[in-house]
Amino acid sequence: MKSIEPAFRHTPAAIRICPESILLKQKSLWMGSCFTENMSPWLQGLGYEIESNSFGVVYHPMMILKLLHARADELFPYSFERDGVWLNFLTGSAFAARSESELSDQLVQAAERCQSALRESNWLVLTFGSAFLYHHHALGPVGKCHKLPASGFEKKLSSVGEISQAWVSAIEFIRKQKPDLKVLLSLSPVRHSRDGLEENAVSKSILRVSISEICRRLPSIYYFPAWEIMTDELRDYRFYAADLVHPSGEAIAYLQQQFELRFLHPEEGKIRQLARELQQLRQHRPQAEWSPAYRQWQEHIQEKEELLRKAKTL
Repeated sequence: MKSIEPAFRHTPAAIRICPESILLKQKSLWMGSCFTENMSPWLQGLGYEIESNSFGVVYHPMMILKLLHARADELFPYSFERDGVWLNFLTGSAFAARSESELSDQLVQAAERCQSALRESNWLVLTFGSAFLYHHHALGPVGKCHKLPASGFEKKLSSVGEISQAWVSAIEFIRKQKPDLKVLLSLSPVRHSRDGLEENAVSKSILRVSISEICRRLPSIYYFPAWEIMTDELRDYRFYAADLVHPSGEAIAYLQQQFELRFLHPEEGKIRQLARELQQLRQHRPQAEWSPAYRQWQEHIQEKEELLRKAKTL
């Protein structure tokens, strides 16, 4: 794991170890902003079973909630055609098709994956990105505008009460069927600069207070301070990508390290290290498949896989 060098002056966020660790044998459903895309593939590579963003990146808490429970037929009315491509106002551009039926098939599969994961998961992990919600003049609240003219939408700022009450009610409802479900919340560290920096500050503040209220009102709700780590502990543009709003690779690695310290069980650290070593070994594949180096590489892969398998059975 890459860490920030000691010479870098920073104000560290307090490390609060979660009393309920995420275990390798457990399943998780992740939904939310693009920060989810930085974290879930990393955990999958370490051997964690995760269903991540079944419907693509979603920024607003109310849209995450809508998709979490949505049946496929409830999504179909939001589909539309533009320039020969079928899209959906609730899902990202990854859901694009040549026909309405093809897009409907994609939505059916996504809804099935999401609902199956919700039924089977021990953890629900949510990353809120923005408190600004776009209302389509005909369809109501939507998750994506797909670069259509702004005149077709109304932009509204949701309140702390709307967000927190909706999610408290939703979690209570889910726990009637899954009483042991644990929930992990985070606030995306990505600034929505297109809204304006002042507007983004208000939006993030609403989301942060909403998260605090949800954590206060329900048990087994936890928070990962990704926003605080980026804006306070790593408050230097060296930790941002070229667009100056997304975390850089170094910052993402540090956030992953901090997540591991807080939420992954320390007794499974050896297994995670073996998984990292196996990942690195696979990335150094020799070019010539007929060479002795390639055969040695295959043998090392098999040895590491066997060590990992044995470690998981202990």
